[in-house]
Amino acid sequence: MSNILFFVVHQVGSLNASLQLAADLKSRGHKVVYAGLADSAELIRNNGFEFHSLFENFFPRHAFKNLDYYDFSKWWWLNSLISARRRHTLLVRFVDYLLAGGDEEFLGLMKALRIDFVVFGGVPHVEWLALMARSLGVGAIYLRAAFSVPEGVGSPPASSGLVPTREGSLWQSFRALIAWKRHNLSREWNSKKIATLTKKIAGKYAIGDYRMDSPYKKDFSVSLPEMIPFHPSFEFDRIDVPDRHYIGASVWLERREVDFPWESIADDRPLIYCALGTYLWHAKSDYDRFFREVSRVAKEMPGWRWVVVKGGAVEAGDGESASENVIVVNEAPQLALLKRASVMITHGGANTVKECILFGVPMVIFPMAGDHHGVAARAVYHGLATRGDFKHITADELKLKIATVTTSPYIRGQLRLMQERFAEMEAAKVGVKLVESLVRSRNNAHSETAQVRVDN
Repeated sequence: MSNILFFVVHQVGSLNASLQLAADLKSRGHKVVYAGLADSAELIRNNGFEFHSLFENFFPRHAFKNLDYYDFSKWWWLNSLISARRRHTLLVRFVDYLLAGGDEEFLGLMKALRIDFVVFGGVPHVEWLALMARSLGVGAIYLRAAFSVPEGVGSPPASSGLVPTREGSLWQSFRALIAWKRHNLSREWNSKKIATLTKKIAGKYAIGDYRMDSPYKKDFSVSLPEMIPFHPSFEFDRIDVPDRHYIGASVWLERREVDFPWESIADDRPLIYCALGTYLWHAKSDYDRFFREVSRVAKEMPGWRWVVVKGGAVEAGDGESASENVIVVNEAPQLALLKRASVMITHGGANTVKECILFGVPMVIFPMAGDHHGVAARAVYHGLATRGDFKHITADELKLKIATVTTSPYIRGQLRLMQERFAEMEAAKVGVKLVESLVRSRNNAHSETAQVRVDN
């Protein structure tokens, strides 16, 4: 059996997406441990895994919350630039620390735990640690929790809400091209800065071949095989790209969740679950307006139970008083609620959409940013959801969208079909088999190299 390390830079979605694979590998007898930044410790340990905190001098607890600066005033663009500059300055200092010997924090842990393979996840900077692992001869793979589309496969980027027609057209191809231009322009500055720092780290270990030429442009400088925690049929069209492996939804149903007052929804009314994710993407006033519209719809639908999660956007007690069929909370046990829900109102995060599919819950999606638009577009394309405009939705429009997803035989049938596909792939444990095959290949290569040295 092997010693396998998970290093996922702190993002709740990325951490949650890793738990099923980690649990499956552990159940097969492998030694599985996590390492990462201090913000991740509580979530990982609460789910029963060993965790080692690294680089706390640079990333103490709540470091990511303080770095993710949101400002929605008229000067938001200036504050955003200042925030980006502050983050980059920290990363430059961090790379200087690694180059001066700080990499021993990670390398020393790898040696002490006798790690055979690493599963990386989270933001692009994690590629720096992949180079460190390679310097020790340890193989790695990247678990891409956020929905992603390689450039060059014919589909719009994950940041685009474009829903293509099945027959295609020149106009559609042109729109996809423009979407890619916008996507690349928005990421160009950051990508170049990261690539420059990556080159410095590769130089320390004399690794010159860390990039692989490919017609399919990726977000990372370091070439790593990728695991995609989705079913391939969720794409618009089949995507066959070297070293890109679909492993199923990777949702750990035993994930530890927060407590909830279940007695408040104990009656037999159908449940609508509304939650817009972990992070804030818009101004507080936008969330206020949205939740007011939700409240109005709930009052007009007394035959339904509602659980509304306001998260950090608005305190649960803020705003107009909820009607008797609504419970408003700041956090909720999503998996447990989806087992009961008839509809989910969501932001379209990749993990949430996968969980809705696994439980057969139709969705009304209000994409916010990042990959939400691409995920929502695919959910609509496959007939799993409707979508709306977060900033401009009205109570009447929301009510109509809920009626559509709860009464449409087409949506019900499409959701059941996708649910069956997801469940089948989950049961096949594709991710475990992939990691084990990569570990075996790595071990065989090392054995052959050692034999050559002995023969010589």
